[in-house]
Amino acid sequence: VVALHQNAPRPFAIGNCQAGYQTLMVAALRSDLFGPWLVAGSPMSYWQGVRGKNPMRYSGGLLGGSWLTALSSDLGNGKFDGTALIGNFDSLNPANSLWSKQYDVYTHIDHDASRYLSFEKWWGDFIEMNGDEIQYLVDELFIGDKLTRNQLQAHDGTTFDLRNITSPIVVFTSEGDNISPPPQTLGWILDLYRDVADIRAQNRTIVYCVNQTVGHLAIFVSAKVGAREDEEFVQLIDVIDCL
Repeated sequence: VVALHQNAPRPFAIGNCQAGYQTLMVAALRSDLFGPWLVAGSPMSYWQGVRGKNPMRYSGGLLGGSWLTALSSDLGNGKFDGTALIGNFDSLNPANSLWSKQYDVYTHIDHDASRYLSFEKWWGDFIEMNGDEIQYLVDELFIGDKLTRNQLQAHDGTTFDLRNITSPIVVFTSEGDNISPPPQTLGWILDLYRDVADIRAQNRTIVYCVNQTVGHLAIFVSAKVGAREDEEFVQLIDVIDCL
């Protein structure tokens, strides 16, 4: 893209959830390739959380680590069936998965059917991951928590140091996200920098927006959320330019 548009500003990179931390890992190695970075609902401080909240952390501990990931990949002959991830998400709120979603359809039956079917087709799509890939993510990131500890390295031995990112970073997160809650999506800032003065001293720009209610998926797929945030986001880009 840069080669085709040499006179344009650097591209604006956007990463949702898993793509968020993978995008910033690219930025840590080649920050010169991009302009601002936006990460939405993306966990990067995997051990952070609030006692008694966010059941994903507790279910991970109760299930005993990454052996289920390895077993699932072995049963799939090296492929990991994404159905297991969807099942994990749905089990976080069985009341919604088994009752509320269906109830909402029937209470708005005249116009909600197409929306419901469209979402369920997308949400339940057949996705396979490489077993080694998902095992690496679970062991090195979610259990190992190595990203912000500067213990994660590329194949050539280069460390993924998020402090190397020179262009502005924008973070979208929500208090209603029970998959990637704010402690995990924002905690990396305090993992890397002592305070705001330290961020300024390093000549870095980090802007974050905290929604109070929307869930994990709504952060990046909800048209209602997108319409509300879009105008503010355009103004935010002007603010970032000033910063």
